[in-house]
Amino acid sequence: MPFTKIRDDLNLRSSFFSVIRDGDSIAFKGRGYGHGVGLCQEGAMVMAAKGFKYSEIIGFYYSGVIIADIKNAKILKSDY
Repeated sequence: MPFTKIRDDLNLRSSFFSVIRDGDSIAFKGRGYGHGVGLCQEGAMVMAAKGFKYSEIIGFYYSGVIIADIKNAKILKSDY
């Protein structure tokens, strides 16, 4: 059975979990909920499939972000 089906059927937030048998019980131990940076990969894929541009997807998950060409980035010297 695919983990995504278990996740959907049990309304879990992630399919990154372990199933642990504890006597006559089964426990699900979650280890994931994205990558800790706030972007849902499946949500982003659905938005892309609906025609959203990458900049719109990034803007949906991260407010105030500016996407720029790396060629325009300035290298700052660090005091470290």
